[in-house]
Amino acid sequence: MKSVSEAAGDDVPATSHPIPLTNVFREDVVGHTFTAEQALSGAPDAYEGRFKVPAILDEG
Repeated sequence: MKSVSEAAGDDVPATSHPIPLTNVFREDVVGHTFTAEQALSGAPDAYEGRFKVPAILDEG
């Protein structure tokens, strides 16, 4: 820590990140959405309006 403090002069401002950060995310826009029936229409198996998949956890 001491060597870093010695390297930075009084003209170097304190910073938390060496590169300026900007938000690169786009604005959320609602687009076309599927109904539950449309989404499940191509599923190999469904149950009570949901995708049915093989169990991966031991429930016992």
